[in-house]
Amino acid sequence: DEFVDIYGTNFNLGGLAGFPFAGNTGWGAMSAHVPDNGYCLTIHGPHVGITKDGLIGKVERSGIALVDSCCGSAIAASGYLQGITDGSASINPAIQSFSDFQQGAVQELILPHGKRLARAGDRMRELPYALYDSQEAMVTDIVNTGKASIKK
Repeated sequence: DEFVDIYGTNFNLGGLAGFPFAGNTGWGAMSAHVPDNGYCLTIHGPHVGITKDGLIGKVERSGIALVDSCCGSAIAASGYLQGITDGSASINPAIQSFSDFQQGAVQELILPHGKRLARAGDRMRELPYALYDSQEAMVTDIVNTGKASIKK
């Protein structure tokens, strides 16, 4: 709410774990909403919870007593990746099912970070950085592809 008070309305391009699943088409749609002589501020980052005590991967939600996992998508993808990295699981060839497309994509997008996460002293602490690196590559591609659609 404070962000909107300062910068005005926003156009959400995001999806599970903070990935910009709206992609190039979403960027084009967003571009049409930038006012003449207006600006486009793009902010992105992984969706990972941190409790008030600093526990990474958990969140305290308003009105809910349970301290729960957050982001469930990122944590599930990390578990999937851990199984592949340690050999206890195989890559699922049906990973891109349309019934859970974004989750399948999150799992694929962090595959390059399997060894990095396996070597991490604290996997949950490293997970947001791995997510960010994957997201940064995706955001950079989307912005470079679509920046010409922003009115000058």
